[in-house]
Amino acid sequence: MAQFEALHPPLHTRPETRLAASSSPSTLASAPRPATHWHIGHEARDLGAIFDPDISLAVMQRRIDATLKMAVKAQSSGAYPLRMRWRGPISDLREALERYLPAPDAGAALIEDICVLGEAMGELFEVKDIGMRLEMTQSAMCPRFHVDRIPVRLVTTYDGPGTQWLPEHAADRLALGHGQPGHQDICLAPGEIHELRPGSLALLKGECWPGNEGRGLIHRSPVVPNGSRLMLSMDPG
Repeated sequence: MAQFEALHPPLHTRPETRLAASSSPSTLASAPRPATHWHIGHEARDLGAIFDPDISLAVMQRRIDATLKMAVKAQSSGAYPLRMRWRGPISDLREALERYLPAPDAGAALIEDICVLGEAMGELFEVKDIGMRLEMTQSAMCPRFHVDRIPVRLVTTYDGPGTQWLPEHAADRLALGHGQPGHQDICLAPGEIHELRPGSLALLKGECWPGNEGRGLIHRSPVVPNGSRLMLSMDPG
């Protein structure tokens, strides 16, 4: 994963939006937002688009190579599904993975990939700690479209379908949560549902990103029709 060994300075062009665990939402900006609120590319620097106040989703598309696929597959051989939730210093992440993975000896490529992503999160958001969730499921964990009440989250799917999300023009925010009278369907246009490719890295801006109240990315877990899904999420701070 050499492309993550050094994130370039352009990722830090907006220091006023750097995040820590104590970040809190600010008032809603009055300036209108453009229709396109996502950025999708193929380079590590594309993830830096998340610092743009008009962007709520930044994606770096990538493929899972054969070595990583084998390491991922090896983790499904345990007696119980992999469900790891961990928070701590990024420097301790490798040790935690080696301790909790069902097949750590066969999971070197997976461990390396997750550790590189942890280091990238630390550099991008200038934090030393992260929260991490690595889970293998056979059903959608969050099947209803929703927004996260956090500043930002990185998600990627190592096996199975990727996270689904809605553009603003296809969503009714008044239907979020318990909904308001007359607003039942969050998704106004099922044909507009987008799904991240397996392996793609995505930064999802939440409600608690400074200045993003009411604009958190609307997303959900996908249906897993056959087999299982291994997904990773990371929160900075």
